[in-house]
Amino acid sequence: MGQYAKDRYIEVIPEIEMPGHGSAAIAAYPWLSCFPEKPTEIPINMISNKSVEEQKNGKIKLVQETWGVFDDIFCAGKDSTFLFLQNVIDEVIPLFPSKYFHIGGDEAPKTHWKKCPQCQKRIKELGLKDEHELQSWFVQRIEKYLNSKGKTLIGWDEILEGGLAPNAVVMSWRGEAGGIEAAKQKHNVIMTPGSPLYFDHSQSENEDSVTIGGYNPIEKVYTYEPIPKELSEAEGKYILGAQANVWAEYIGNEKKVEYTIFPRMAALSEILWTPKEKRDWKDFEKRLPEQIKRYENWGANYSKAYFDLKTTVLPTDDFNGVLWKLETKIKANKIKYNKILDINDPPNPPAFLFYDKPIQITRSGKYIGWSTENGENLNNSISQKFSFNKATGKKITLTNEAAKNYPGDGAFTLVNGVINEKGFTRTKEFLGFSGANCEAIIDFGTEQKISSVVVNSFKRTSSWIWQPLTAEVFGSLDGTTWKSLSMTDDFVESKTVTGKGIMKMSFDSTAVRFVKIVAANWGEIPTGNPGAGKKAWLFIDEIEVN
Repeated sequence: MGQYAKDRYIEVIPEIEMPGHGSAAIAAYPWLSCFPEKPTEIPINMISNKSVEEQKNGKIKLVQETWGVFDDIFCAGKDSTFLFLQNVIDEVIPLFPSKYFHIGGDEAPKTHWKKCPQCQKRIKELGLKDEHELQSWFVQRIEKYLNSKGKTLIGWDEILEGGLAPNAVVMSWRGEAGGIEAAKQKHNVIMTPGSPLYFDHSQSENEDSVTIGGYNPIEKVYTYEPIPKELSEAEGKYILGAQANVWAEYIGNEKKVEYTIFPRMAALSEILWTPKEKRDWKDFEKRLPEQIKRYENWGANYSKAYFDLKTTVLPTDDFNGVLWKLETKIKANKIKYNKILDINDPPNPPAFLFYDKPIQITRSGKYIGWSTENGENLNNSISQKFSFNKATGKKITLTNEAAKNYPGDGAFTLVNGVINEKGFTRTKEFLGFSGANCEAIIDFGTEQKISSVVVNSFKRTSSWIWQPLTAEVFGSLDGTTWKSLSMTDDFVESKTVTGKGIMKMSFDSTAVRFVKIVAANWGEIPTGNPGAGKKAWLFIDEIEVN
């Protein structure tokens, strides 16, 4: 396969994961684990009947049946582990003529290493500080072997922890921080941050197929700059380029792979092959229809998301309600919209209205928009449900800004009247905080009586996302003197939206002008969980005040 690709000027780089993500190898050869007699821990809702039977019949190690991060990783204290991995490398190398060899190195919890006598003995004998340095030693030992075979090691940015191997190339996927640090250490880097270069993320707000979540439209891809501004000109030379990732958890066939790649790959190719000063989104837009004709000539499947009717929710100048903005890329087309009737609507409303500017929304309801071509409705309608409360559209500020890769629409995301009903597939509808609290202050503008606050949040511990440790609401008349009104640690999970939940705080009716909501980050992820010892993520959606 490697030579087949090389003959077509494509370089295929193999990736053999170590020391984490090795459950299949450990299931086949339990001695690769720190604790061969310790049964594999599989989440109760992710274990098949077959695996249950295997456990009943005495099988200790099983293959994990879901994606995620697990404690059972390759033992770093046994020389036999390295002999096994070297044999695997020796079998893989002849298949791929590439000078690079990817070893993963990511998402490797140190839980078992901390308890393993052989790993602890290795740390003591080598004079290492901790398990992170043990992983660095692990990677460096593998790198020496790969170098002896004429190969250059690539690893995900976790290989920075404990010290980089001397000649390693770093792939920066958890944002850009790892790539920046590696380049400053004079190591080559491939930039591949989840936002916007994970092409398994949605590319349309109207997405019609299952994705892992996230929203990376082609416009976002084209505006990406692979050389971070934090690097000097000399340091920037260590950025080899960028890579789009297409993970296959939700991809079952080749046609869907094509759908995720095209036309976003055209945008990525242009930003990597074109000097920054010559890149021009408007010019790219003009050429995109011709590129799409090429896909059609090839018989390739591609996404038409670029032509979708797009919707944006914006704040008003006077903090009275919100604005609903509709856009179409097909300039000759007109946009129509209407409100889906509810019991509060007047009788006989117009069937539709033509759109000419953002629509001011001041109460709950569901709106639908669609575009027309030569007077005919196109099959590209888009709808938006608004749920109003006393905080909707009001002035809001954050003490801590959200993480760059989960920025939503800034603080306004929490009061825009849009309550997430799609879970992790709609990342623009929530804010993400890494290791930090979400502290929001809402100004009603006038004194209001309130008696409850609901914080919409998320939980997916397999992805290091934990519900708030606590939620607390404070009230104030002047924005300076605050009184705690209520606090809770009760996270009630949704029955309809996977991973979503609410934390509700009720209290006696109180007159306030300002409310402050503090959703406390869980902090360090507890032992025995994916990402143990790392900072937990906190995802916050709409804040409802009544």
